[in-house]
Amino acid sequence: MDVADVTPEQLPALAGLMQSLSGLATDRERLRATYRAMAASPDYHLLGATVDGVLAGAVLGVVCLDVVGECRPFMVVENVVVAGPYRRRGVGRELLAELERRARQRDCLYLMLVSGPGRDEGRAFYAALGYFESRGFKKRL
Repeated sequence: MDVADVTPEQLPALAGLMQSLSGLATDRERLRATYRAMAASPDYHLLGATVDGVLAGAVLGVVCLDVVGECRPFMVVENVVVAGPYRRRGVGRELLAELERRARQRDCLYLMLVSGPGRDEGRAFYAALGYFESRGFKKRL
């Protein structure tokens, strides 16, 4: 397994993974533009896990500045997804370990994520990795 930044060639496979996560078709043109913007910023970490040449999973980490205490940044984790055939094979664990390594390099104080309703398996996975449950809120615009 190789965990690295997603490449432009992997964008079609990434779109498929994101559709499996959200149920929404990804606008491929906007995905390419968004990818270019993310690639140009050191604060975005779009990672993919490749197994035998297949994009098996992906995750997005975004470094955010903060104004509390020592004003250390934190990382928001989004879009954690592993394709069905690759689950329970360490893919998600490796993706999040690489994000954590990068967050430490950026002196982030913590990582945070939101797991939606009905994702009990995901919550158990995050807890096993040392994340603790906290209340969160979202508002769709």
